[in-house]
Amino acid sequence: MPTFFQNKDLLPPELLARWDHAVAEYDRVLQGICGDSEAKKLFFYNALREKSALFWRLLNGKDPLPMPPPTRYSYPWYEIIETPGPHRVGDIGFHAYGKPLGQQLAEIRGTDREDRLFIEQCGWAVLSRNAAAQEMLETLHGGAFTLEDQDRLMADDPEWVVQYGKWPAYRLFVQRYRRQTLPRFLEDTLKLVDKSSWAWTNTVMICEQDDGGIELESDGWFLEKQE
Repeated sequence: MPTFFQNKDLLPPELLARWDHAVAEYDRVLQGICGDSEAKKLFFYNALREKSALFWRLLNGKDPLPMPPPTRYSYPWYEIIETPGPHRVGDIGFHAYGKPLGQQLAEIRGTDREDRLFIEQCGWAVLSRNAAAQEMLETLHGGAFTLEDQDRLMADDPEWVVQYGKWPAYRLFVQRYRRQTLPRFLEDTLKLVDKSSWAWTNTVMICEQDDGGIELESDGWFLEKQE
């Protein structure tokens, strides 16, 4: 878990001057979200201000968003709302989408099948998907597929349209990207294709770098706000 600052006493004067305002705004924003619901308070409130992305945002003089943003590994994902994409994502729960839910969870969610796509552990509603995405989903649910199947289907440009809350819809699509590794990690890196989210497919080595590293190119998943 990230810690945005160690303690109040170590903050620079310009941040410390906003402390009281940030405390008041933090409570106001979360009271508006949670109301009298103890369950919501348990979910949204972070008792340790040092670990609160919202409190850190307020302390730096930024305004709260009009509604909660998507999360990324449980932390508010402000960048996806405020920074032009596309944004690369890796942890996506494709394999669970459309599968039956347990009785208790089905009662809570009001549906007997998983109807959310979990991107970086946050549930997004699925508005649509193209034929390549549908074939990918059927292959995942079938359970018997090879790396060649993954490479082929990812090259067919599967695309989903997803939405979080009342924020605009986003395209979830495949795009080539580059990353670096060291020669001693190359073999392990090439084995890191995820069988559920299909990250790092169609990986090829581009070149060896002057510093001894190796540059690779892969297919990866990206989110971008729809025009």
